[in-house]
Amino acid sequence: MPIVHSVLSFIWKIVSSLSAIICISCVPYLFDDFKPDFSAYGQKMLDLLTSLSSLQDLEFSTGRSVFRPIFPTIFPPLVQSLILVGGSLIVSIFIALIIAFTIVNLKRKVINVFQEIFTYIQAVPDIFNIILLQILIVWAYQKTNIQFLNFASYGEEQAIFLPILSLSITPTMIITKLLITQILEELTKSYTNLALAKGLSFQRMILVHVFRNTVYSLFHYSKTIILFFLTNLLIVEYLFNIPGIMSFILQYPYPEVFFIGISFIYYPIFLLFQCYELFVPNVIKKGGA
Repeated sequence: MPIVHSVLSFIWKIVSSLSAIICISCVPYLFDDFKPDFSAYGQKMLDLLTSLSSLQDLEFSTGRSVFRPIFPTIFPPLVQSLILVGGSLIVSIFIALIIAFTIVNLKRKVINVFQEIFTYIQAVPDIFNIILLQILIVWAYQKTNIQFLNFASYGEEQAIFLPILSLSITPTMIITKLLITQILEELTKSYTNLALAKGLSFQRMILVHVFRNTVYSLFHYSKTIILFFLTNLLIVEYLFNIPGIMSFILQYPYPEVFFIGISFIYYPIFLLFQCYELFVPNVIKKGGA
């Protein structure tokens, strides 16, 4: 029964991921003076489960015995991070598509050179790229007396585009390399020769046939790409003084805050991949022409 198996698999993934997030949320209570304290750890997990039974009453301390409700306090930081990640993803894909479809028209030796360049750029630590971009913006301001972009958020002055650009550097290199590799692989298949033989131009054949199959293939690597976004999100939020969800979790390191914050990040991505597996036919996933 494929349907029953799919439902049971979905339920198992939900339960196991919830259990993992709960366990990770309470890790700070696992150690007492660098010694494991499983009793306190287990008790904290029970307390967290009890708290989660009434989500509308969840609170966290802001210091000096001041408590605030998690809902809706957590929503503004969450929206800020979603804008940052979503904008970076769009920028990465857009730039990668332009670069990839430009490069594949070149000779193979030139393509290999660009692939090596992308590898070197990808190897540079993201924090270095971010700081370098900030320095360039400051330098440009000093030379021209024109503030092209806000290089940090302060008060009502919000840095938006520069953090998005900073967060998209490494994913852009990854997506570009994957696109070039996938396009070159597609070009070895018989349907591309058939399309060219029928009089279809190389550029049109790329856009009409190869592009579609390449995008479907790219989705297989999207988990790695999203992981890069999330691992660098805290760095970007910190360096640009952005009050995002990662900064919120770090500022209020309580199990309830961690659980809710991570759940809001993880489960939309999880559901997206589940919908892909459920609704996209296997022939498309394999990149059929």
